[in-house]
Amino acid sequence: MDERCENLGEVQRKLDLAIENFARIGENNETRTGSNFRPTYDNLAEMSRRLFQRLLYSLPDGYAHHLCVFETVDGGYKTELRVDMDTELDALKWVWKYEDEMRVTFH
Repeated sequence: MDERCENLGEVQRKLDLAIENFARIGENNETRTGSNFRPTYDNLAEMSRRLFQRLLYSLPDGYAHHLCVFETVDGGYKTELRVDMDTELDALKWVWKYEDEMRVTFH
């Protein structure tokens, strides 16, 4: 497995930790300066959480997905995933399940 790739559960854990850190930064800044950046940090955290949840929702259940690239692009996201599977038939089944669940077609 590519060293850039991480299991989605680990990615979720890191995202949750980053969101907690954003909240602490906002609280510390507000206390120290009297300035209120909390809405900015809260909005950023919520946007990150929603974007990641959209990705999780789009993936078929029953597979070990590993996230290698996750970038925001034009209001959406660009993602590179690796999926644990053994055969070409397993890969086709994943694609068919994805197409069926998300109502898209790969060409």
